[in-house]
Amino acid sequence: MRKQSVVRPVRRWLAAALLMCALLALSGCGVRAKTIEFKEHLDETVLELDGEKYPLRELAFYVAYEEQLIQEQALAYDATNPNAYWNTHMNGHFVRVQARNEAMNMAIHDFIFYEMALELGMELDQEEIDYATGRSEDFWMDLGATGQARLGITQEELTEDLLRMALAQKYQQLYAAMQNVPEEDYDANGAAYETLLGEHTYKIRDRLWEGVSMGHVTLDQ
Repeated sequence: MRKQSVVRPVRRWLAAALLMCALLALSGCGVRAKTIEFKEHLDETVLELDGEKYPLRELAFYVAYEEQLIQEQALAYDATNPNAYWNTHMNGHFVRVQARNEAMNMAIHDFIFYEMALELGMELDQEEIDYATGRSEDFWMDLGATGQARLGITQEELTEDLLRMALAQKYQQLYAAMQNVPEEDYDANGAAYETLLGEHTYKIRDRLWEGVSMGHVTLDQ
């Protein structure tokens, strides 16, 4: 009696395994990025926008802002276990992942409008500077000593981030008026902004960015 070959079953199994790996990679369900210690990677490039490289420290404020925002919702959801909310699946994404996406979207939005403001020669007036500085001081205090240490940037850097955001928002208001559309249409999730974004090129360093575990950067939980 002829012996059955084991080569074909092995080959079929290997082909099936390779196909499954490819499908997982395409669906984004492959190997997860390794969680990073945020403050140890501050000087690594995480974003390239219109040829300009932005290190992780340039996005630190946006990460901290999203964490503070979502943590308020998480505590309202379950004050004894806020991580339960962070791990909730909503609108096709886990809250933790969506928060990271929002932080990046906000940063890109502000970087674009900030550069446009600089090209026009726009500046903040003293009242606007004082307001942004005050917001920075309040936010820094809200982070607390633990959050400040875990974030890894200085209060001065945070203030610079808020001043940049303020100038970006100021130019957004002017630009929307110039285009004769409501200012909110140029918010990070606005339809007009999506068109504007299409005029720019950007690349996110996914391996680094996906290693940012939202909910665990400035929060001790």
